[in-house]
Amino acid sequence: MTIKLSDLHYVLLAVAAKRSSGSILPPSTSIGVTRAGLTRAINALIKRGLAQEADAADDSSIWRSEDKRKVVAVITDAGRTAVAEADGKKPEEAPPAALQEDSMGEVKPQTKQALLIELLEREEGATLTQLVEATSWLPHTTRAALTGLRKKGHVITASKADGLSVYRIQKAG
Repeated sequence: MTIKLSDLHYVLLAVAAKRSSGSILPPSTSIGVTRAGLTRAINALIKRGLAQEADAADDSSIWRSEDKRKVVAVITDAGRTAVAEADGKKPEEAPPAALQEDSMGEVKPQTKQALLIELLEREEGATLTQLVEATSWLPHTTRAALTGLRKKGHVITASKADGLSVYRIQKAG
């Protein structure tokens, strides 16, 4: 069953799907909607089962408050499926929230920056196209992220292979 999404609903869900917390708020800066319009849109998503309410972990994404309880609106699996379908993917192709097990055995969200580092640390490295596809970033954003990694002390080399630049992180030692 394909769920039809308005542009506003799609943007809210697509942004939430990319966040490790799944929070719908704060909204993308590209959305030009009033607080009342945003409230109606989120209520509609909750009513349709594409979002749900949960206890807020921090104050940056509070949806509403009840007495001392702070509530956040988060995307549901049905919401992730709706976004994947709107993007032209089959529901089973919809990527689950990227999770990674840390050294303590706890599961934590994997950030796009961690994914970038993982791809660059491979022996074969990664091309700009591979990095763009893995992160869903635009090429200029991906290049800026590489610059950010360099500023954090990572030594990133670029070499040509078959006419394409291949980026690698040089390992210490």
